[in-house]
Formats: sequence, C-alpha cells, structure tokens
Amino acid sequence: MTKPFSIQNLLAGKLSAGVNVFLGISGCQADRIEEFIGQQLAAIRMTHARSLPPGFAASRQLFNSLHVDPTRHRPSAEALWRRLRDKNDFPRVNPLVDLTNLLSLKFQISFGLYDLEQLQCPVVITLGNANDQYTGIRKETLNFNGKIVLRDARGAFGNPSADSLRASVSEKSFDVVQVLFFLAGDDVQEIVLAESAMCIQRFFAMEKAHSFLLKTVDERWIAPEGETCKTYVSQTKSPSPA
Repeated sequence: MTKPFSIQNLLAGKLSAGVNVFLGISGCQADRIEEFIGQQLAAIRMTHARSLPPGFAASRQLFNSLHVDPTRHRPSAEALWRRLRDKNDFPRVNPLVDLTNLLSLKFQISFGLYDLEQLQCPVVITLGNANDQYTGIRKETLNFNGKIVLRDARGAFGNPSADSLRASVSEKSFDVVQVLFFLAGDDVQEIVLAESAMCIQRFFAMEKAHSFLLKTVDERWIAPEGETCKTYVSQTKSPSPA
C-alpha cells in the first residue's frame, strides 16, 4: 500500500460496516479454494433449497430503514442466492472475488470488494445523491441517488447491490479492502467479520491484514507502512434519514 487508507461510516446508527483490509497479496491456493467453494455451495443448496434464508431479513430491514426497496434493488447476497436457486449458477470471476461471493452467500450478508490502488481516500459510507453514479462491473451505468454508497475523492465506487468497474478486483490486485454491510445492532457482526478474515487468510498469502467494525462515525485509517489502525472522532456528523 503506497498511500494511507481511511474510511468513515456516515450511516452509523442504521448501518454497521465490517472492514477487512488485506495487504501484499502474493498468491493463493486456487485448487483448494475451488474445492472449498464446491463443498460450501452443496451445503447451501441442501439447507436452503427453496425458501429464502433467514439472514437476508436483516439486509432487507437495513434497506427499508433507508427507504430503499429491497425487492427492486436486491442486496447482492440475496441476488447471488436467487441466481443459485433459479439457475443453479454461481459466477466465477477470479479466486478472491469468488471466495468473497461464497462468504456473502454463506453468511447472508452483502460484501463489497475493492482494489485499494484504485481508490483515492478518504472513503465514506453514506447516502447517494444525484451525482453518485458509476459504470458497473457489467459496464452499465448505475445511479445511486438515495441509496447506500461508498464514495472516495473521485466519486461513488461501491454499493451493497452492485459494485463499480473502476474499483473491481483482478488477479493482479495487491492490496484490497472487503466491506461487509450489516444492519446496526446485528449480533452476528463480530463473528462474521472474524470468520471472513480468517477464510481469506487461509487460502491467500499476504503481508498484513487488518479487521475492524465501523459502528460509529469515527474515522479509521491505516498508514502506508501497515501500522495498526488508528481512530479519531471526525467532526463530520452523520445524516439522519427520515
């Protein structure tokens, strides 16, 4: 990582964000990842063959609390499950993206995955405005007015329904950040964040990893040298959606 990374949750009180930062990724055990994904998908199919998994209720509640219709703009985890159920299809992109998608399905939580070198900090999690739009991974233009959005100095780049092409992770990505979107107060936050970080580190070689939860508007940052994350209270106040 050649520049500081910082992130702030301006939707604290409604949304909690789990953040895993993986620095210096240098390789993975691709065959073992594929085997693990196959085993986990079989278990998910068996457990949730038809009925909607119960964990998606929290993501729907999060969206509803911010006046976003989760049946029109589905949380990405639920969209993945419906694709698996209806088409027996699990998309393959690259090992890190595939494993992140698997974790999203397993824990029934929307994940975002971003290449740190493509971001220009500071990063904030907030509600989008009319200017928040980007080219999606499928190269379509997406608009995020009134929706949850991740924004850096260059503009919007992430959302719990669809991420941007600009910040997407490739097999050449060296430093990445994984963002988990929780309903504030969800009692699974700590364990899901920890197990997600351990799973990535199980299969990928890397230099350093950092993991933390953003439950308040305090800004968290990591220095280029990979120093321990530090916290200070930002003067920016969280908006209060009606």
